[in-house]
Amino acid sequence: MQKLLYVFLAIVVLVGCNDRRPLPSGDVYTIRNDGGGQLISAETDRAIFKLWGGPIEIEGYCNSACLIFTTLENACLDPDLTLGFHGANVNVGFVGNPQITKYLRNGVKTKFVEEWQFIPFTEIHRISAEEYVALDPETRICE
Repeated sequence: MQKLLYVFLAIVVLVGCNDRRPLPSGDVYTIRNDGGGQLISAETDRAIFKLWGGPIEIEGYCNSACLIFTTLENACLDPDLTLGFHGANVNVGFVGNPQITKYLRNGVKTKFVEEWQFIPFTEIHRISAEEYVALDPETRICE
């Protein structure tokens, strides 16, 4: 009976984390038109991308939880990329605005802490890749 309970709990957890990105394969991994999703899933994907170490190109749009990929050392932003920010819909405990803030840096982190985290999760503030890099010069634009 206990084993059946563990299997049921594992299924519930896996169903709850259904927004995972595909595993890297090939020479370059492309994140395209990523609306974000569950932060905990994005954190797992970020750890995989970091361990993989190959080049990651972010294209189209990158919103919400997707933003944590922008600060990977092996990531670059397409010049036409649009990035979208909003406050989390889970602002308590270890998930929410403090959780995403730890992945941001420089002026992007400052803007998020001072302004963008207060945008309701039903809305989004968009900036261009150029504006993002101006706020965080450590971020690279893809060649």
